[in-house]
Formats: sequence, C-alpha cells, structure tokens
Amino acid sequence: MNKGKLIGFICSVLAVVLVVLAFALPLYKTETSVDDYNGEDAVIAGSGGFLFRAYSEKTHAFADFKGEELLSAKEIDGHVSALSGLSERLAEKGYSSVFVFVPSKMSVYREKLPDNISGLYSKTRRYTQLCDAMKRAGADVIDVFSLFDGIKNDEQLYHTGSDALNEAGGYRLFCQIAEHLNEKYDLNIKICGTSDYALEITEDATYPLTREYRNITGKTVPNRTLTLKEKTVLYTDANYDYEATKATEIKKENRSDGFDYPRFLISDTGTSADCFKFFSASSALSVYRSRITPDNAITDRLNPEYAIFIINEDDISSLPTDKPVIEVDKDVSAAPVIKATAYSDASHFVVFGDVEAKSTVTVSGGEEDVSVYTKDGEFVIEVPIITERERSTVKVKSKTDGKAESKTVELDVRYTKSHGNKGVVIGKEGHLHYQETIPDFTGESALPDETVMQYVGYLSAKADAIHEVSPNTKIIYVIPPNHLTIYPETAPDSLAGQKSDISRLAQLIDAFKDSDKVTFLDLKTPLLQAKETAPYRLYNKTDTHWNELGAYYAYREIMNFVSADFPTAAPDPLDDFDVFTKTVPGGDMANFLEVDLNTVTEEGVYVRAKNGLKSGISKDYSMNFSNAWFSDRHEFHIDDEELPTMIMYRDSFSTNLMSFLAEKFSHSVFHTMWEYPDEYDLIKEMQPDYIIIEHVERGLNGL
Repeated sequence: MNKGKLIGFICSVLAVVLVVLAFALPLYKTETSVDDYNGEDAVIAGSGGFLFRAYSEKTHAFADFKGEELLSAKEIDGHVSALSGLSERLAEKGYSSVFVFVPSKMSVYREKLPDNISGLYSKTRRYTQLCDAMKRAGADVIDVFSLFDGIKNDEQLYHTGSDALNEAGGYRLFCQIAEHLNEKYDLNIKICGTSDYALEITEDATYPLTREYRNITGKTVPNRTLTLKEKTVLYTDANYDYEATKATEIKKENRSDGFDYPRFLISDTGTSADCFKFFSASSALSVYRSRITPDNAITDRLNPEYAIFIINEDDISSLPTDKPVIEVDKDVSAAPVIKATAYSDASHFVVFGDVEAKSTVTVSGGEEDVSVYTKDGEFVIEVPIITERERSTVKVKSKTDGKAESKTVELDVRYTKSHGNKGVVIGKEGHLHYQETIPDFTGESALPDETVMQYVGYLSAKADAIHEVSPNTKIIYVIPPNHLTIYPETAPDSLAGQKSDISRLAQLIDAFKDSDKVTFLDLKTPLLQAKETAPYRLYNKTDTHWNELGAYYAYREIMNFVSADFPTAAPDPLDDFDVFTKTVPGGDMANFLEVDLNTVTEEGVYVRAKNGLKSGISKDYSMNFSNAWFSDRHEFHIDDEELPTMIMYRDSFSTNLMSFLAEKFSHSVFHTMWEYPDEYDLIKEMQPDYIIIEHVERGLNGL
C-alpha cells in the first residue's frame, strides 16, 4: 500500500469513527448549570457532569490551567536534558523515540468549567513550555492538543469522573501516533476501524473524582464514559511481568494481512493507559509501562523498535530531570539540591535532596524548624506543615562542617486534607521505615504469655500434621527482622527512648528453643553481628526489605543449620561472590510516598555468584519488590543426590534469598509469595527433607 492510499485509508477510518461516535453525543451534551468554584475544594464540578481535579499531591492543575506555575529556564533545561538523554540511550540500541504531549482534561474541556474560572485559561503553560523546548532540542514531538481541541465537541475524549483519557481518547491518541510513524518511517501500521469495535456507553460511581466529590459534597455525579469493545482479539498476554508493566503480542500466524507489526514500548504515567489495547491490536509486541522512564531490564530483554513517551499535562511534575551539579566552594556550603518532594500525610512535607558530605540540613517555615545531619550528602527530611495556611513556603539550607552556611532554597507547600497517610516513617541517614514496624520497635506488639502458648500449640499441631504424611521432614521457621530491628539507630527522634528489648520475635524464638517439632532460627543476632563487619549495608534505605547482602547472611545461617545433616549443603563463602553497589531507582517506601523512583535513587547492594547459578535464575538490578517473576511459584532441580530437598513458603523477603537457596537443594519448590497453604498432598508425594516457612517480623500475627 503506497502512502497516498494509506493516508486515504486512515482518513476513511477516522470518518467512520466520527459517524459512530456521533450516536453517543446526545448523552454527553446534556448541560446543567453549576455553581462558581470556591477556590478551595480539590474537585471542581463542571457542566454536563464533568468533574475536574483542582489540585493533588503531585500537581496543582488549576494553577497550571491559569499559567501560574511556569517552569524556570533551569527546570526546562533539566527536563529536556533528561528526556533527550533517554532518547539518545535508546537510539544506541537501535530504537526510535517519539515524545507525545497530551493536554489535561481541564485544558481541553475548559468550556465545561464554572463560569467564574473558565475564562482564566492561559495559552502559555508548563505544557506548552516543555513541548516547545523539546521541539527546539530536535526531539520527535507530537502535540495532540490541536486534534483534541478540534474534535472535543464531537467526541468525549476523557472520563467525566477522572482525569484520564477514556478509550475514545485512547483510540484518537493511537491513530495520531500511528499516522505519524507511518509518515515518518514509511510504515504501514494497521489501524483498526470502528467496525472492529462495539461502542459502549457506561456509568460508574467508583471513579476517583466521583468518590472525592461525593466525600466533599455528599452528591454523586457518576463517571460517564465511552468504550470501544473489540469484536476480534488477535493479541495475547506476552507474560512479561514487571512492576507497573504489562505486555501483549500478536503471534506470527496472526500477522498474515500485509500490515506492519512493529514492536512498541509505551511509557506513560498512567493517564493514557486506555490507548494500550489499540497498540496491542497493531504490534508484534506492545509493552505498556506506567513510568515515564523505561526499565533497562525490559528494553534489553524485549528489544522494542519504537519507544513512545506519553507526557500528560497533569503529570509534568513527575517527569525525570537531570540531576543538578552541587557547586562546591572552599568556604561556603553548597546550596541543597532538591531531588523530590512528597507528603507523608496531610500535615507533613518530605524533602529529598543532596548536599555536600558531612552537612547539617535545616528546613524552616513549617510548624517548627527541623534539622538532619548527613554523612554521605544524601538527605531526607520531614517537615510539619502549618495547617492553618493553605499555602506556605519552607526554606532549606545546609551547613557543611567547617564552612559558612549555604544559600537558601525555597519550596512551595500546600496543606490539604487529601494528602492521606502513606504508612512511611522518615528515619535518620535517609532510611525510610514501614509504619507497621513501629509497634515491634516500641514493644507494643509484644504478646501476652497465654498468646505465646497458643502460638506454640498451633504451630506444634501444624508440625504434627506435616509429620503424619512426611515423618522425617524438618520444619524451619525463618523470620527476617524488620529494617528497624537491625538499624534501630536510624529511628526518627520522635521514637527516641522508646526502643524495647521485648518483642514478638524474641518471645517466639525463646518459646521454641527446646522444641523437637520445629526450629525457629534466630536471624537477628547474626545480622547484627554481620552489620559491624559487612562491606555494605544489609538493608535498603528507601525500601523495607533486606538487600542481597543481608539475604546472603540469612542464607548462611539457614545453610549452616542444614549442613549439620547434609555437609555438601554448607553455604558458600562470601569470597565466591562479587559484592558491589549500583545506583538504582528507589524502593517500596519511596514508591509509597509517590515520588519519581528515577529521581529518588539509592546505591543498591548486590551479591552475585562469580561462577554463575546452576538453577538458571536470572536477576536484574531492580529493588526486589519490582520484579514480579519472583512472586510466582518456582521449582528447581540441581543434579547432586547428596543435596537435600525442600519446600519453602514465603513472603517478599524471599526474593533475595531464592537464588542462594536454590543452589543448595537437589529439588526445591518455592511456593507463590504470601500464600501459606496446607499442601499435605505435595508434602506426602515429595517427602522433603526440609520445609522452610519464611515470614517477616512485622507480619508475625499471620503465623
């Protein structure tokens, strides 16, 4: 098909789309009068049932709409440099990159806003600044604002009850991108017409803005939207499981129609997720990632041909930016470099940043001044917000040992009740802790004696049931200590003096010390000892889990116990491994705070076998919560009859243990994470030498 015929085909398809979508118009053109916006609520009620987000933790959409929060020249340069760097790195691997700018619902449907604010729209916004800057930098840019603005009265492109595109908008977005790629790269990408879809109009009261508006006013304005249901689906799940990533593919036997079926990687912050199925219907492989920065493990494994970066106006705050260089002076402390900000709850603001090593960082302007000392130059500091003010300014400065105080950096802070508690405790030296672990730290979770005896009775009875079907199986309980248990010195000042020596973990270890039915391994003592001599940290700083080095010392303790009966299963010495660090995106605690994990990074610690793994386990460098492969059930065989056999029941702390343990058992079964079933049939059939039950300290009530 030549270009002329192709463009004609596309135009005819779009014409059909307009006709079909027109049937839905009466449902979406119903206008109702609305009150003026009061300037305070997080949700704005517009006409025709449209709801708009005024502000959130990540953005201030209304201020953006009015052009009040423009990017500085430095911020623009940082974003352009970071995004261009992504494109350049992918180009080295042979990928072509396209940056697609998608306007906010508020910018497109501005006429739906209340009368007192609809006229405040500014044509110059962060969206236009960054879009224009990327074009000037020579990036391949698609700006869909003109398209959306031109067809908005004929088609509803967004959900009424959320800020995301609906499937009609996702279809239009896909068509624009496909047409661009066809024209620029002389492709013939298949664009399905509306005859391939069944048009559906739905109402739903569970969408985000619908719920928030109901909480504010007590009124329910249901989300109304338009979907395109596929009549024939050729693509299937591609079974690539990563955090925030899904993939589909069309097998070769279904691609015999003369169209091009390229490989796509679509990176987006989530607002344009409804475009994914249209890429899926037109690609040999389509990978959708709700992060704007691609994961190297994904690109290296899947080899996409075209990287599509979808930049939504509402999500500009979450875009990557080049890390500013700390300007060092011999007499004056360097000013803090702010990497990210977040809200740990409605009344606390969190600042991530870099300064010179051995500096004290002070933040003023909140309810009280707060200071932290950093040895390595990275800092995380939590500031109590002045809740009587909707907006305030906090000032951040640093003082390096032996130098004068730095210049001040100012940050805007907003108080809103919509900032929910994230369950993260900001500790010292940049350590982030799970709030659920605090009762173990303070001893509040300690068990009454009668409850301890109930545990003994229950777990002993469970052991008896196992021994009825497999009499020679030894049962080991492995309890990874909480992050705070091994690094209590990183607890925040608010917990000073509250550390308790009494804990559920200590109680259970003591209660089972003489048991002949189960063994409770004490990992706390060897980890505290290893912490004093280990080459690196044993736990991640921005994550609740131990790292690979912490897992190594746990593996060593487990296999020391096992090797008393099976000497060939003795743990390998640390010298048999490469131990190193690598800068990687932040972990689950940073993720809970909803910061950009490509900005809030840390030095991950890795322990990799010098001579490879007999099990064939392949590991990337993401934090262990990110790689979903490890959460599934896995079974391994090692050709050595002198090694024991094992079944392991486990939670997420097992992900860094698996590659160590699998090497030391001739047959090992790692059950699906977070499931602890009574698998007596499997146990009876396998007759394992060991059953290992791993359960993190904070979840001991789950035993």
